[in-house]
Amino acid sequence: MTPGPIAIVLLSLLLASCGPIWTSLPPLPADRTIVLSEPILTSAQYSERAPSHPRPYVVTMADSLVLFGAEHTKDPADPQLDSIIAQWDRLRPTVALVEGRLGLLFRWTSDPVKAFGEGGRVVDVAKSGGIRCYTWEPSQDDEVAWMLERYPPKRVALFYILRPYFGQVRHDRPEDPDGWIEGTIARRTRWRGLEGTIAGTAELDSIWRTDFTGRKDWRDTDDRYGWPGYLDELAARSNAYRDEHFARVIVGLVRNGERVFAVCGSSHAVKLERALRSTLAAP
Repeated sequence: MTPGPIAIVLLSLLLASCGPIWTSLPPLPADRTIVLSEPILTSAQYSERAPSHPRPYVVTMADSLVLFGAEHTKDPADPQLDSIIAQWDRLRPTVALVEGRLGLLFRWTSDPVKAFGEGGRVVDVAKSGGIRCYTWEPSQDDEVAWMLERYPPKRVALFYILRPYFGQVRHDRPEDPDGWIEGTIARRTRWRGLEGTIAGTAELDSIWRTDFTGRKDWRDTDDRYGWPGYLDELAARSNAYRDEHFARVIVGLVRNGERVFAVCGSSHAVKLERALRSTLAAP
């Protein structure tokens, strides 16, 4: 049965009462012909700088780029958010780039920072000013294919299933970790190349007990100080691919005359700074 006109009107009014509706951010393709003048720092090189670099780590390039490397936060009162707005107002960007793809959000009933962290604040100010906003992440299929070139599907699936959970534990451990992760397993084992790799929480528990003996339970683990065991190598490979894509997206936009405001974790900003400065300074 199809909904009648009255039902459609009522649904429209309900959605309108929730305010603007956000959906996942679109990605941007990277120009693979762009050659970076200097290499991006590796994870190992970054680890040497991690204890001492400022946080947030902000890279500015005249009137063309602000690369805001934040300490990930979901606290609407975090002073970093004021710094983001100050840098935004100074640059007056024409395009914004955000880490992660975000997702569904009813703006009038949800706080974008509580939902999506500092990226939510950037999207909020971009939308209020009519500024185009994209995720700087590579396409899901491309990144997974890159990972599968080196690692077996089950390990790749384990990494992508745990990545959002570990990130969440940084801020607030879910009240129901098993229910939280079951949804992630269901979604991410439908990704191309990862179909049917991990059946559910019971199999995840079995893998964890076998491969990470002596480690604390995955339910209590976060990625603040790195990943356990072989997952650290997968995280480094994923981040290297993401960083290369991110850098080329920025360079392409700036060369096309855009004023770019990009927000990311502080590690990405530190790793990209030298490559971006040298590449954008080249004739």
